[in-house]
Amino acid sequence: MGIMGILKSNSNNGAGNCPELNFYDVKGRQKFNSTKYTIVVKSGRRFAVSKAPSGIDAYRIIGKA
Repeated sequence: MGIMGILKSNSNNGAGNCPELNFYDVKGRQKFNSTKYTIVVKSGRRFAVSKAPSGIDAYRIIGKA
C-alpha cells in the first residue's frame, strides 16, 4: 500500500503568488475565498487545505496526484 498518512507540500507557504481559491465551510455553512492554503496529497488526490472562519480545516480537491 504506499506511504501511510498525509504528505504536505510547502510550495505555497507565504509565497504570495498563490491564486485565490473558493472553499466551503461545512460547519459555518458558507463559502469563503482564501490565498493561504497548503497542498496535501491523500489517497492519490491533491487537496488544498485552508482554515475556515469557523476554525475547522476546509478541503478543496485540486486533482490527481
